[in-house]
Parts: sequence; C-alpha cells; structure tokens
Amino acid sequence: MRRALARSRLNVVPRAPLLAAIVVGAALFALALLGPVGWLVVLGYNLVLLWLALLDALTLPAPGAISVRREMPRPLSLGAEQEVALTVAVAGRGAGLRLQVADHAPAALRASARSLDADLDGGGAARVGYRVHPPRRGAFVFGPTDVRLHRRGGLVARQARVGGGAEVAVYPDVLAVRQYELRLRRGLANFSGGRRARVPGATTELSAIRDYLPGDEVRRINWKASARRDRPVVNEVEAERGQQMILMVDSGRLMTAPAGHARGPHGSPDPGGGLSKLDHAVNSALLLAWVAQAHGDRVGLMTFSDRVHQFVTPRAGRAQIAALNEVLYRVQPEYTEPDFGEAMGQLARRVSRRSLVVVLTDLLDPDASRDLVAACLRASARHLVLVVAMNDPVLAAARLAPVDGPARAYEWAAAEELLAARRQSFEILHRGGVLGLDVAAGQLSAALVERYLALKERALL
Repeated sequence: MRRALARSRLNVVPRAPLLAAIVVGAALFALALLGPVGWLVVLGYNLVLLWLALLDALTLPAPGAISVRREMPRPLSLGAEQEVALTVAVAGRGAGLRLQVADHAPAALRASARSLDADLDGGGAARVGYRVHPPRRGAFVFGPTDVRLHRRGGLVARQARVGGGAEVAVYPDVLAVRQYELRLRRGLANFSGGRRARVPGATTELSAIRDYLPGDEVRRINWKASARRDRPVVNEVEAERGQQMILMVDSGRLMTAPAGHARGPHGSPDPGGGLSKLDHAVNSALLLAWVAQAHGDRVGLMTFSDRVHQFVTPRAGRAQIAALNEVLYRVQPEYTEPDFGEAMGQLARRVSRRSLVVVLTDLLDPDASRDLVAACLRASARHLVLVVAMNDPVLAAARLAPVDGPARAYEWAAAEELLAARRQSFEILHRGGVLGLDVAAGQLSAALVERYLALKERALL
C-alpha cells in the first residue's frame, strides 16, 4: 500500500518549457554575486516558477479521473493486420488538453506505434488507434496503458498508468472467414478467379433460366432459350449438397519452415507474410472448412506429425467450424518426420464414406515425399485426394537467380534437384488419380477455395 501511495504522488512530470525555465533560473544564480538584490531576483524567479508549476499541476485532472477503454477484435486473426483502438476519457476539466498515450502491447504482436498523440474534445475524450500484425497463434497479454495529459505550453504533465493486464487470443485467420461470408451474402465473386458466390455443385436438375453474366461457363448457355429471347441466357442449376470433406494438416518438420522470408527474382517481396508454412495451412484449412459448410458439406479434421494428434468427426453446421477452430488454434509444429502411412491408415479406419481428402503438407524432401505419395495413392482407391503444398520462395529464388560463379552453380544445381523431385512427386500423384495443388503461401487460401469450388462444379466427388 505504501508503495502504491508513493507512486501516486509521483504522477507529475516536467515538460520542456519547465526544464528550459529551470536552466534559466540556474543561470540567474550568477546575479547572486552582485549582492542581496541579486539574491532577491533569483529567489523571486524560482518561487514564481515553483508557484506556476504547482498551479499547473493542481489544475490538471487527478489520475482517478482518467479512464481508458481498449477495443480490438476478439479473437485476433493470425497473420492479418488489425486495429487496436484506445478511447481515453477524462472526467471534469479535460476539454482541450493534449494527450499522449502509450499502450503496453506485447512486442510479439508487432504494434505499429509505441506512443500516440491527440487532443481531448469538448467532452474530455479522445480516440486513438494503432495496428498489430500477429505472427503466431496463442495467448498474449496486454499490459496497462500509460497516459500523459498537459496543456499547450504547460509546464508539467499529469501521468497515470490506467488499467491492468488483459489477455487476448490469436486464432487462425477468422477475419478471412468473415470477409468471405460478407462477399457470399452480397453475391460477389469469391476470389480473383471470378467465381460467383452462389452455392455451386454438381448439376442435379434445372432450377431456372437467367441472363448471362460475365464469368459464366459457355457450356451452360441455353442456346434455344437465347434464340427465343434474342439475348444470351444460361441454365441455373441446383447444387449438390451433403458431401464430405476431411482436412489433414501436417504439423511435422517441413511445416515449421517460414514461408515468406525470401524475395522474388525481381526483388519483390514474397507474399508469405513471415508466417510459417503450418500457419498458412491452418489459416487456409479454417477458411476452406467454412466455405464447405456454407455449401452444405460435412467437414472433418485430422492433425498429425509422426502420429495422429487430433481427429474431428465430419459434421455440418457452424458449430462444427467453431470446434475445428479450437483444434487448429492449438496445433503446434514439431521437428519430427510425418508418418503419412499412419495418418492415412487411421483415416481408412475412421472414415468409410467416400470423401474429398485435402492433405496440407509439403513435398520438398524426396524421402518424405515417397511416403506421402504411397499413402495418398492407397487412399485414392476410396477417396478423392487433393495434396496441397506451398512452394518454397528460397528455392525458387535460387533457381531463377543468375549463375555468376562456381558457388552459385552448386546452389542452382541443388535447387533444381529438389524442385525436380517435387515435380516428379506431383506427376506420380497425378498418374495415380491424386489431385495436386502447388502454390505460393500467400495465395494458398484463395487457390484452395477455387479448387474446391471447381471440384464441386465438376461433380468429381
């Protein structure tokens, strides 16, 4: 208690004008050499300065009159830039004061600003904000907020530390899910591929005829109806719903690698954003799960490395997405080799119905790729398997960079060998009826959703 009282008394800090005046007062001590009159001048100056500083301090709001409200998305989304807003309110005489506020955000969240300035409005309040960019999932603790208040040209400032610690969780990219949901409700194109945000699926029966829109497939044009109406119209079909998808997320050694630290051949930054491959896989899995349930499909999840960690039975509905989000939130990378045979074996024992199996992994290591290829080929006898990998920006840059010496020649040869093994793995998968998707990490979510919608439209499942 005594320590708290001591800190509360030390809530006034000098400002630049006061410090400058103190320097002037120190210089006036030279007048004391002139005699008693000089001492009177020095003493009078410093007493007046002290009185003005005390008057300024007494007319500033007390620390107890200051309140801070922090607003932010809950939860925060992994890898997405989001705003944290601070609303500072001062009861009583706060109108017109200058405000400096420093929020104790966790350093790992990469806050865009350490200190923010503003003017209090006529009601004694101000709203400021900064942005955070969470690089990993988990729980983070915000500290209290430091506030300074002063008048323009004032000698001192009131300083207060307001609030206590507040915990916030960083989940997979729920912001992308909300943005997709908004686009779906508005009927806009989902991603750059230009697919309309309607429920696409296998053609079951003709539902309606409507006017042709840019992006519609030519094969759906109803030529007879177009001739009668003298304008192009297309067949609207009902979507096939109630299919099943299993997301398999590899959390083994290769997924621990960062996906966005390299630059492209022309110096442009890679769109990976500094997240690990596992984090990109987790974000994409959550978005794809939401899209699938929005289209009436059941979604399940398996996380694995050298063993199976979690299995979520396929179900439909929004409650299932919340359950998947909780599992994905806790997925952690492990420096172990993934056991694809064990994972696919458990899948065969747990899932008997034909499903779309999406394996989010990597194909960089030739030995691990052989195990993956063999396991996926066995699983393709029952399921439609899609292997999704993120191409490595470091390898791509090493292969495309100029060869200007022996060291670069060896580097180029090593990169080409690894990329050739990667291409060969995808070719073997393709010949065995397994689908593949090889894409940059920053484009993974959009490309994966596009592939899912294409599979639905082609009725491959």
